[in-house]
Formats: sequence, C-alpha cells, structure tokens
Amino acid sequence: MKDKNYKYFILIFLINTVVIFFALLIEYILKFKPCILCIYQRYPYYLILLFSALFFLKNSWKQYLLILIIITSIISFILAGYHVGIEYGLIDELSSCKTEVGKNISKDVLLKELQNKLAPSCKVVDFKLFGLSLASINMIMSLILSVLYYKIFLWTKKTSKIGRAHVGTPVTSLSRMPSS
Repeated sequence: MKDKNYKYFILIFLINTVVIFFALLIEYILKFKPCILCIYQRYPYYLILLFSALFFLKNSWKQYLLILIIITSIISFILAGYHVGIEYGLIDELSSCKTEVGKNISKDVLLKELQNKLAPSCKVVDFKLFGLSLASINMIMSLILSVLYYKIFLWTKKTSKIGRAHVGTPVTSLSRMPSS
C-alpha cells in the first residue's frame, strides 16, 4: 500500500518534469520565445513538482498534497483556457500581453524596447503541435491531469481506509472458536 502511494507521487513528479522539460526545450533549443501567459502557465507545474517532492519528505501529508495538486492543476486548466480564449479572439489580451508600440515614440525608446526583445503577443501562435497551439495542448492536458490526480486522490483515500480497517481488527483466538 505504501509502495503504491510512492508510485503515484513518482508518476505525478515525472509527468510534470516532462511537461517543464518540453516547455524549456521549445523555448531554449527550438528558440520559440514564449509570451507572458506561456510563462505563467508553467508556474502550476513548478508548484506540482514542489508538492509531489514534499510527499517524499512528509508522506503523512499525502491527502493534503493531493488536494493542493488537484487545485493547482485546475488553476492550470483555467490559465490555459484563458490563453486559448485570447488566441481565438474570444477574450481581450492583458495589457502585459500586448506588444504594440505607440505611434508617438522616440527612436531611443523604440531602440531600447527592441533590444529588450519584447515577448510576443499572447494572440500570436508561433508554435503548433498536431495543429494545436501549446496553450490548447496545455488546456487539454491540464483537464486530463486534474481528472487523473482526482482519481489518484480517491485511490489513495480508499487504500488508506482499507489499511486502517485491518489495523484495528481484533484477531479471534482459537479457543473461542465454536467446535463442530
């Protein structure tokens, strides 16, 4: 029973490590600059990595950590959904997502902004995989992971109850058993 809990948390840790690895690979190896919302969408994965790592330090917190992981995954889904809404024009961009430069801007300010390499607009989809933007993939993945984490929560809760039921069960002695 204890081994299963460890396996669940190792699975959670590995899934989130792979997601972050691919996000960083796309940014640094493939050289696609992420928008500000793409960066924000990584934070829930970092938090889930932290929560799953905490399990190995304090595994008695497993139910609380799983609840935090589920909530964080739902937040990831909402963030990704918001980003997808911006990509499809259903939601207006945040001011931090816009990269428009004003018409009355001096050459010095324009040069400084270009040197800072402004983050791309959250509306612009520079990288697609299977015809989907990374925000769309993240939204789908966050939904699936939220359901998976909830199932893991139910499984660990169920195994905890079974384990506790066997601990307090009295053993009947042979002398008290009825004779046939």
